[in-house]
Amino acid sequence: MSDQVESRLRRIYAAINATKEFDMARLPARVFRSEKAVGVFQNFAGDMTEPEMANAAHSVIHNIANLHDHLKRWVATGGSDKAIIDRAFDSSIDLRIIKDLSNNDKHGYPPRDRGHSGRSPKLTNIRGQMRLTAKGGGGWVTMMLGSGGVPKISGDGTAVAVITGDVVDEDGSMIGDLFEIEVHATAAWEFLLKDLGIL
Repeated sequence: MSDQVESRLRRIYAAINATKEFDMARLPARVFRSEKAVGVFQNFAGDMTEPEMANAAHSVIHNIANLHDHLKRWVATGGSDKAIIDRAFDSSIDLRIIKDLSNNDKHGYPPRDRGHSGRSPKLTNIRGQMRLTAKGGGGWVTMMLGSGGVPKISGDGTAVAVITGDVVDEDGSMIGDLFEIEVHATAAWEFLLKDLGIL
């Protein structure tokens, strides 16, 4: 059964990786030229359509959220206390937000009793976004548009385009960035799996 839990975690990693693009050649900006001006439009989604981006985002959300029930079943079959899973879930706001977003997609919005997070989160503005990360200790990274509108990265840092979105509450106030919430929620599951001796 622990193999099935590890397999589910690998699916989470695969779903997250499917929302990343490191190949800048696949992310060219659209360049518009006229006699009077030159314009550039860059959305960092590559050739993904809005429905494809939404599908990729929800695939990550569902994979992270669904691990909750699989872990509870795994613990129950081993004779351990399911409460350890619930405690880990309850202590992570990111996991609770992800569960709410998954439930919204299955059952509609708004969630009952403001959801597991108590924030009534919803996902808006799904998009591609470039993330530049400088190397620690004085590193740097820059991006410019090169030939044909292809992003050109310089420096010792990293660049990756990700599919993300805004997670907002019922009033439209920002709760957080979807990609960051996914990363933190996955880290919370990893910590629990290590504690359970699965990883």
